[in-house]
Amino acid sequence: MKAIGMKHFLFLFVLLFLFNNLMGQNDHELRTKKGVTLERTEIRVLHSKIVDQDYELWVSLPGSYTSSDRYYPLIIVLDPYRSFLIMKAGVDVFSTPPAKIIPEVILVGIGYGGDESNALENYAVGRTRDLTPTYDSIAEASLGRIMEASGFAHCAFRTGGAPLFLEFIRDELLPYIHSNYRADMKNKTLYGYSYGGLFGLFTLFHAPETFNKYLIGSPSIHYSGGITFLYESEYATSNADLNAMVFMSSGSLEKSTMENMVKMENLLVSRNYPNLKLKTVIFENESHISCAPAAISRGLVDLFKSK
Repeated sequence: MKAIGMKHFLFLFVLLFLFNNLMGQNDHELRTKKGVTLERTEIRVLHSKIVDQDYELWVSLPGSYTSSDRYYPLIIVLDPYRSFLIMKAGVDVFSTPPAKIIPEVILVGIGYGGDESNALENYAVGRTRDLTPTYDSIAEASLGRIMEASGFAHCAFRTGGAPLFLEFIRDELLPYIHSNYRADMKNKTLYGYSYGGLFGLFTLFHAPETFNKYLIGSPSIHYSGGITFLYESEYATSNADLNAMVFMSSGSLEKSTMENMVKMENLLVSRNYPNLKLKTVIFENESHISCAPAAISRGLVDLFKSK
């Protein structure tokens, strides 16, 4: 495990600042300015019968997509409302000459839709349900108080939807992508941060073959009394191998998250899985919020860099 600084990720922080500044504009400014179209990106709606949910898919295609017949690696992006622009900036920069340190990829963000009045609520409620593995009344009550303090007094949080969400990804989303885009279904990556990282580990220990690569930032391993450690133990009891590339990171200032990540790293290393390629990074002097862009930037390079 290697601890590093953040200077190399400045351009992604700048992007995040600009995005947050845009979202902070008042309603009048937003109504009087033209909307922005993100290049090579489209939005589709996919209904899940499994979850009974309309998911808003943000799909970004490589620059060479329309001029080639190639198949491209696929990255599934959880929490796209706060991470899609950073991820797209990363893959565009890193896959463009003269850098070209990773291949071009197809990005698919899984979102929850909505307009200006309810998009945030849909996002908060949807991710809490889909990314948490078990029911947790304490987490539901805590999130309810946070949203109420932010002016959303009627959010009905539910936890424990990760098993169904994983089933949706495996049985509905990935077949849909395979049918509509030239995605290399043998080269799939899952990106998740915080609760998204929690879901990444849930997938890793329940259906690791769903993805080849896992980019896991500051995972909420503490959730529900650290139940993810139980999942890890159960997997190790029944399996002699874990065939995956895994990148995990956290910030040194998020002490509990960092300690849980190191504990998880040590457990995985102790299993001696022949085909597990694990890399962990601690970003010095960074918090749960500030090291998110670094997790994407460093994770992309470590998981995709050319030999």
